[in-house]
Amino acid sequence: MKYTLLAGVLLAAMSSSVIGQQRDTVRADTTRPFVRGGVYDKPYQTRLLGRTAIGGYAEAHARYERVDGLTAESGFEAKRFNIFTSTRVSDFVRMAAELEFEEAGEEIKLEYAAIDVRIHPALTIRGGMLLSPLGRFNLSHDSPLNEFTDRPLVSTEILGVALSEPGFGVLGQVPAGRQGRLTWEAYLTNGFHDGLVTQSPEGTRIPLGRGNSEDQNSSPAFVGRLAWSPAVGYEVGVSGHHGAWNQFSIDGTAVDERRDLTLGVFDAEVTVAGFRFSGEGALARADIPPGLRGTYATRQAGWYLDVARDIGAGLIRTAPGSTFTLKARVDAIDLDSDAVGQHVRQAGAGINFRPTSESVIKFELVWGWEYDRFNNRSEFARLLASFATYF
Repeated sequence: MKYTLLAGVLLAAMSSSVIGQQRDTVRADTTRPFVRGGVYDKPYQTRLLGRTAIGGYAEAHARYERVDGLTAESGFEAKRFNIFTSTRVSDFVRMAAELEFEEAGEEIKLEYAAIDVRIHPALTIRGGMLLSPLGRFNLSHDSPLNEFTDRPLVSTEILGVALSEPGFGVLGQVPAGRQGRLTWEAYLTNGFHDGLVTQSPEGTRIPLGRGNSEDQNSSPAFVGRLAWSPAVGYEVGVSGHHGAWNQFSIDGTAVDERRDLTLGVFDAEVTVAGFRFSGEGALARADIPPGLRGTYATRQAGWYLDVARDIGAGLIRTAPGSTFTLKARVDAIDLDSDAVGQHVRQAGAGINFRPTSESVIKFELVWGWEYDRFNNRSEFARLLASFATYF
């Protein structure tokens, strides 16, 4: 199956070379990207085969971790290798896809594959395997673009980034002021499945409910995002998800009470005096059967805040376009807001070196503490280094 997916991507790219021999009526796209670093904002992609652009990114990690004074992890990892392709079929139709290889190929996932039909700047129809617009980070999570080696806790442990869902919906943007705009996305998707409970003996774990390729309850979920950007580099957004996670009906016959999962996210980015601030906060509420409450959480929450500042531009003479970046992050999650335990608090700081804007070497130290279900405290510290580059 994994080789079939890869072959499909390559065949689609090769077939576009035939299209490229015909008269190309596609106009150059110079508009501001819908999401910075999003699906169609990939400047590293190269148009080698007609209208199809191909690119990707790779990242490798090195980490050393101690928990309560003992070494818990030490080693190296070929973390991700992603292949992207996008095609401007015409001035009105686009198609993009992303194939992800994780953990040295142990997991292969079709992360994105959707067709866009643009009716108007304020209305585009989209269908396929979507990146859920549940917070901005899920829409723009490429490692070469982001400053830290690990993704924020709220993104990985509560929202399940990268979150892909089969679905269908609409998106668009409208002007708001001289330089500003409003962007919006709204989709019906398959939503989450009961793995968020059945596959997690430790308690409610929403990311384990991902991968609902065939909607088990035949009840679409809704997900959407509304964002306001007064200028480039400034944006605030709100997004939400609501839908059933359990199989409450089989062939029209009720077999269980409907149980919903609701997620709400606030995200923002702003640049002040050269400092780039970005962050997200999320709340989750799950309808849990009465017999499982107390063990499985009905409410979860989390947030993070990043700040970064570029220094030393062109300091390396052999790399005149290079920069160094100082960075810091604080983040926290609460995996059971009704209990005293099951939460994590951590902070990190470090420095990055970018020989070009498409490649980065990251160094950081992260320290924090975690409380288990019984409110026992555990302290940890991590030393991380990573390489990431677009290609």
